[in-house]
Amino acid sequence: MLQSDLPVNFERWQWLKQHPIIAPSLMCADMLNLKDDVQRLEAAGADAFHVDIMDGHFVPNLALNLDILKQIRSIANIPIDVHLMVENPESYLEPAIEAGADLCIFHIEVTHLPVRLLRIIHSAGAAAGIAINPATPIESIRLLLPYLQMVMVMTVEPGFAGQKLISFALDKINNLSAIRRELGLEFAIGVDGAIGRDVVTEAAARGASFFVGGTSGVFLGDGADYADAIGMMKKAAQVK
Repeated sequence: MLQSDLPVNFERWQWLKQHPIIAPSLMCADMLNLKDDVQRLEAAGADAFHVDIMDGHFVPNLALNLDILKQIRSIANIPIDVHLMVENPESYLEPAIEAGADLCIFHIEVTHLPVRLLRIIHSAGAAAGIAINPATPIESIRLLLPYLQMVMVMTVEPGFAGQKLISFALDKINNLSAIRRELGLEFAIGVDGAIGRDVVTEAAARGASFFVGGTSGVFLGDGADYADAIGMMKKAAQVK
């Protein structure tokens, strides 16, 4: 089941039409006090939670897992997007949705059968997204755009927090926005990686509406509380 087979106003996807969406990346949270961080972030105005699941193969790191996702879902009252940085996303999709994912994002770089993966996600009732690494061209997903609710533009190479922005990746937002207008599509454009307030402003001006907040945006470690950090990101996204 692909997007074209479902009602345009499919209820579980409506939150993705909000602008802006600030989604704190929980891999940057305090793992020893994760419940407290989740509750504080939600109270501070987070619009969604971004959960990275890594396998140590597609990226040389391990992050959150399905058991932690279940625990987050049990206390969170806002949508959860799951970013699968794994070599075999087909093994994770249904378990991730069962564990509480509202949006599942897989990388186009790891699959030769993307339509099959999109069908799995949609059949389970979740929204579907594809992430593209900085060096991955938009043409690799162009034919899939009518069936997506999200394109996540990676502005760092995935796997670790605290990296520097790869600025040329932002040009993809312009191209995706143009294609979206040309084809009359409604997919959201997200950005993930080194997303500080200045990047939020630039990305929003280009057409992005979904911003993953990590160590550059939400988890600042400089004494700033979450409400201030999230509020500043939302303000930065208000393009005049």
